[in-house]
Amino acid sequence: MELDPQGRSAGNGLLVRAASQKALPLVNVFEEAAYWTTSVDSAGKKLSGEHAYRLHFPPGASPADDAFWSLTATDTVGYMVSSPTGRSSVDDHSGLVTNPDGSVDVLLQSQAPSGPAHNWLPTPTGRFKLMLRAYLPGTAIVTGGYQVPPVVRVS
Repeated sequence: MELDPQGRSAGNGLLVRAASQKALPLVNVFEEAAYWTTSVDSAGKKLSGEHAYRLHFPPGASPADDAFWSLTATDTVGYMVSSPTGRSSVDDHSGLVTNPDGSVDVLLQSQAPSGPAHNWLPTPTGRFKLMLRAYLPGTAIVTGGYQVPPVVRVS
């Protein structure tokens, strides 16, 4: 695939985008949005609100360079659920606090954390899944080089 200097497909992709919108009007082409889902943690165990998890983005390893990313917790079918904060997702514009080294930890748990809740994404109390979305993804995502960090169980 030939890429332009920003790492996107050469040309404007007008025909592909038009065909995609006709066939699937609510779906973006990969160069516009990338989506990942998981219902298991790094050990392969199903995600459950009985446990707490952490998603750690190393410094400079944000999933979106040109636009934004978001992380949403849903029930196992994919429906958003209510949370005590009214927050159903976190993203790079929602005031996440970075660690001193520039990394970002997102806390995934059904109960509020004992410390500050800036990076807390409330999860359902039962089984759930996560959806990570990157809009206008960078070259690493488009070319397949980006690896989504693992969801690690912490309790």
